[in-house]
Amino acid sequence: MADARYGKTIIGELSDAQTLPDGTAVDSTNMVFVGGPTGGQLWINVYAETAVVIADAQAFSIELQSYSADTAASAISPFSTSNKGGIPQATGTSEPDAHYYLLYKTSADNELAFAAGDLITQCAIPEDMLRLLSHDYVQLVYTTDATETSETVTAFVWVKPS
Repeated sequence: MADARYGKTIIGELSDAQTLPDGTAVDSTNMVFVGGPTGGQLWINVYAETAVVIADAQAFSIELQSYSADTAASAISPFSTSNKGGIPQATGTSEPDAHYYLLYKTSADNELAFAAGDLITQCAIPEDMLRLLSHDYVQLVYTTDATETSETVTAFVWVKPS
C-alpha cells in the first residue's frame, strides 16, 4: 500500500524517526522490496526528523546495501555490473571492498548540520546493478563515530512520476 508524505508516493519505509547510532553502524529499521524493472522511477529520500548535527572532526555516512532476500544474511555490499569492453554482462559481481554511499562525511570535514524536516540526501535506485545481481531489496546503513543518539532520520523509497 502506498503512503503519501513529504509530497511523495511512498512504497516502502526504510526508517521512521530512527535514532542514529552511538559511534557505530546500524541498519535501517526495514528493508524495502524494489524488485523488477523500475524504469528509473524508484528513489530513496532521507530526511532529518530532528535536527541532525555532525560535529567538526566527526564522521557520518549513509550507505546503500542490496539484498537477494528479506534477510540480513543475503546482503551483498556493493556491486559491479561486470561491464566488459562497454558491453553489459548478464550477471553482476560482488565487490566486498566497495561501498555505495548516499552521503559520506569524513572526520577531516567541518560540521554538517540539518534542521528538522531537511532533505539530507536523495538517490535513484541503481536498477541495472540490482537486476544484474538478482537483488530485490534495499536497506541503508547509518554509521557515526560519535554519539548521535539524540538525532533521528526518516528514509523511504518512493515512486517518481514519469
